[in-house]
Amino acid sequence: MKFKLFFVSIISILLAFVTSCNDGDDPRLYLTDFYWAPTTEESDISEAENLVFQKIPKLEYKNIRKLVGASGEYVWIKTTFTLPDELKGDDLSMLVPYIHFAEELYLNGKYIDDYGIMEGGANSSEIQEAGFMAHLFDFPEDFINQEGENTVLIKLFSLGSGSICGKIFVGFRQDAWSTSDKLTFWHSRIYIFLEGIMLCVSIFFLMIFFAYRKERIYIYFSLLNLLSFIFFSTLFAGDLPWVGFHGGINYFWFFKLAKCATFFGLEYLFSLFIFDYLEMKHTLAERIVRGMYLFAAVILCVTAPTYYDLLNISHFIIWLSVIDIQLAIGMILINLRKSVKREKARLLLIILTPFLITVNADFIIKTFANNIELPYYSMYGWIGTVMIFFLSFTSDYQKISKRLEYLNTELKNEVGEQTRQLKEANESLEHEMEIASEDMHMAAIVQQKFFYVPDIEFENWDYAVCYEPLSQVSGDLFNFFYDDNKLNGVSLFDASGHGVAASLITMLSENIIRQVYIDQYQTTESLGQILTNINTSLIDAKGEVDNFLTGILLKITDNDDGTSKINIANAGHPRPFIYKSQEDMVMELQPPNDDYVFGPIGINGIEHNYLDYELQMQSGDVLILYTDGLTETMNIHREDFGKSSVQALLQRNNKKSAKDIMNIIMRKLNEHSSGAPRSDDITAIIIKRK
Repeated sequence: MKFKLFFVSIISILLAFVTSCNDGDDPRLYLTDFYWAPTTEESDISEAENLVFQKIPKLEYKNIRKLVGASGEYVWIKTTFTLPDELKGDDLSMLVPYIHFAEELYLNGKYIDDYGIMEGGANSSEIQEAGFMAHLFDFPEDFINQEGENTVLIKLFSLGSGSICGKIFVGFRQDAWSTSDKLTFWHSRIYIFLEGIMLCVSIFFLMIFFAYRKERIYIYFSLLNLLSFIFFSTLFAGDLPWVGFHGGINYFWFFKLAKCATFFGLEYLFSLFIFDYLEMKHTLAERIVRGMYLFAAVILCVTAPTYYDLLNISHFIIWLSVIDIQLAIGMILINLRKSVKREKARLLLIILTPFLITVNADFIIKTFANNIELPYYSMYGWIGTVMIFFLSFTSDYQKISKRLEYLNTELKNEVGEQTRQLKEANESLEHEMEIASEDMHMAAIVQQKFFYVPDIEFENWDYAVCYEPLSQVSGDLFNFFYDDNKLNGVSLFDASGHGVAASLITMLSENIIRQVYIDQYQTTESLGQILTNINTSLIDAKGEVDNFLTGILLKITDNDDGTSKINIANAGHPRPFIYKSQEDMVMELQPPNDDYVFGPIGINGIEHNYLDYELQMQSGDVLILYTDGLTETMNIHREDFGKSSVQALLQRNNKKSAKDIMNIIMRKLNEHSSGAPRSDDITAIIIKRK
């Protein structure tokens, strides 16, 4: 775990530091001397040219705020440049990596572009900050003085942390555009990807909570990720199509809710998460006090009349929230000294370490170092915390699965033995069985989320699926691979063993099979090689677990003449049956020339041959894939249902729909096995060419 944490942290830091750099040899003219003069909202470019300007001491974060304050003032910023010979005679661009709050730029008295909305000043509810994207201004060639001095004037609305930062340059458009894209990606749009991780984690733990409601920590962690998803969206608000001048939510209200109100919700949930994780008693009075504080903080932010008022209110309340967060962290440190809860407190501290480190790093960098050029590391730290918690959850789930496997295989004998010894022991074991039943039910719910029949009508194909686990969980897994209504492939696999162990292998294998197939089915790799790659990935993933799988993998390609080419790769699985309408016969599929196909997947060190062969299917042809639970189901006389029964039923009913054929086969199977217990999961898939 420590190695994984270190690896994730190093990668995150490296990615964060790979900011804009000049990849080529394009010339650049860096602008370092900037001047400022106070002005008003009504001031225009003609007035700006006659103002008396003072030099800006340093290009850094919050430098304009230091000059004019944070209450919402207008200033003109001026710089001049003379073109070097290598930049003459072409359209150019000026790149400003960061400027805040909103601005409009003029070159030689001509309007160029603007970012954000500043009309109306601090009292307006329509203002909108420019965000963290790089500010790119295109200078047409005929706007530029090729000889002599060029004057750039920027009318800046300084509200809050008013800033204009360094590394500003004039260069060729392609160079400036490319650098702008890189800066905007690393400082703003990369967070969209990280937001996706948070949303997925939130949904995952919400599903876990609904499946196992006793653990409130899962709902707290789910909501923490959901609110983080909303909170960090302010870092790329300019790209959201439903915010501000794009239309939809007013930016001022978006800032109130997404940045301010959500922050206090995060602080509230963070405290609840820590208390619940440490299994500490959180009294009703404490919950009421925290709830009232959350309500008051949100109401104060939502009712703030102006952006500036909102900044003043939220900055004051945030310090109170920080105190509450510090108290919650203090509870972790206190519990490190208690022998009973020491391990939980130590694990929680490890989980939170990436986030706590990066939050403090951001605070130092932005508050004391006044550096906005580095990205916000807090999100990377939160993702690190999420990943560690995920690993912790996986470890706990693995312990539960081992316990369930033990109970599933040994509990019956143990109950019988203990019943003969002590009545009290029998009562204790009955209680354990109730816990096992609940956990088994949870495992079944999780497994059902992985395997489902697609609710879609495929072009040129009729299909039906029978999926009957022997118990609550199954060792069989299947997948349909498709784009829209076009069927591209089908897989069916059967894990060795039964019960929870086999079901866990199916859930591990499903992700590997799907990912490898989707990544490689459109490449030149043969289907047999894809199956080999699945085998390699599964062996690496499951480690020393003994379970293996047999399976069938299909790749479906439609031909121009209305037929379909089916590529098949078999890993030690029962051979499919096919009804050929042209020959009016059912046959068992096997490789041409009696080539020998052998070897399951998931066993290290054994030979295998996953031969890839193909056949053509035309209208009326029917293909049946199945696990051995179908043909090996016995009746009371211990006679198998058998392959011949399936072939005969397919031959007689080939004109019917796939669903009708499946219903007939399963009805006959139930009649055959009536009165006899089943010993294996049953899965069958029928696809029929329309």
